[in-house]
Amino acid sequence: MKNRLLMIALLSASAVLAQTNEFLTWEQCLQQTHLHNPDLVAARAAVRALEYGVSSATSVFLPQVSASAGASFGQVESQNSFSDTKNASGRLSLSQDLFSGGGNVAKRKQAIAKLDVGNEQYRQTLSDVELRTRLAYIDVLYAQDSIKLTEKIEERRANNLRLIQLRFDGGRENAGSLARSKAQLSQAQYDVREAKRSLNYALRNLAAALGVPEPTQGASGKLLALPPEKLADLSSLMKQTPDYLIATTQIESSKEGMKITRSARFPQISFSASTGLNSGNYDVYNSSWNVGLNASIPIYTGNRIKSDVAAAKEGIIQSEMALLNTANTLLATLQQQWNSYIDAVESEAVQLELMKAEQLRAEISTAKYKQGLLSYEDWDLIESNLISLEKTYLTRRRSSETEQARWKNALGWSVWQTTEKGE
Repeated sequence: MKNRLLMIALLSASAVLAQTNEFLTWEQCLQQTHLHNPDLVAARAAVRALEYGVSSATSVFLPQVSASAGASFGQVESQNSFSDTKNASGRLSLSQDLFSGGGNVAKRKQAIAKLDVGNEQYRQTLSDVELRTRLAYIDVLYAQDSIKLTEKIEERRANNLRLIQLRFDGGRENAGSLARSKAQLSQAQYDVREAKRSLNYALRNLAAALGVPEPTQGASGKLLALPPEKLADLSSLMKQTPDYLIATTQIESSKEGMKITRSARFPQISFSASTGLNSGNYDVYNSSWNVGLNASIPIYTGNRIKSDVAAAKEGIIQSEMALLNTANTLLATLQQQWNSYIDAVESEAVQLELMKAEQLRAEISTAKYKQGLLSYEDWDLIESNLISLEKTYLTRRRSSETEQARWKNALGWSVWQTTEKGE
């Protein structure tokens, strides 16, 4: 049986490694993360613990039944002789709380409030883990595109060097221009090597986000962020965030905590019943039973209960002020994140126009330089500007994707939030 379980575990691990040893789509990244990410596993366990807490708080409304049994054997010395002592007993007891000043009801409601907080914390964890995976996935796509771009730039620099070498050999270009072109090619070759090293790190980082030990070969997809929707009702969006809902629920939890404290003022009433058997010689048994109604109420506590209730009321005020502060902070944060998102998308669009314009200029300037109608300095400036704009455009594409992911995270959104509910 143990060998069978070990074989299943090995096959499962092999399947995981096989799935990660390929070019992963975003959907596959989400699937792997949901299965293996340690933060998600721990967060799910935390919610289950709170669910057990609700069950525990509910148990006080049900009868509490206990049983006990025991037996003993010994000897007693009397007048230089020993006599055996034997005893056996058994008892069955039942107790039921009848009234606790509302404390038990409040404890259950508080446990439910804590579960609601835990669910919102779990929703935020889902969003945070998805953000980490998304950023790692974006970095892999960026690194892959960066390798393609730097290799393209390397080829362009090599072609330019050959052109300048021919002109230098023909006496139409100086040694300084040739030396600069060689240095630019060396820079382009270094950029290629650097981009490849960056991809190695990005793949390792993606594997860490997925929760698997071995990196994938790469990621499939494109850096393509959608423009944000118009920000019509910021307050409504804010009230849907996990942080706001947690702060709201904390007020309810504080109110129930105050009720728990206040319940100590009221009578505590409970019902009990028990029955049992007792024997002194193992052969003669005496049975007994009893039922009872118990009530207690504090008469004087040295102002303790009054002080505790007053402190609990102050705790409610603190929770209400925390909600107000959370709401104001979230409104500012969401506005800032939305601005960053739309700024990144618009900047990408502008950068694309600039790059296309510079590509056209580069084609024209190269043709003029070959004909001797343009100086090396002017031609080199246009070439360098084009390369710089191409790199900047790629960076802007990554920024747009990154800010889009951060905007969703600021709202607490997650793909898993809907799939786990079966929607």
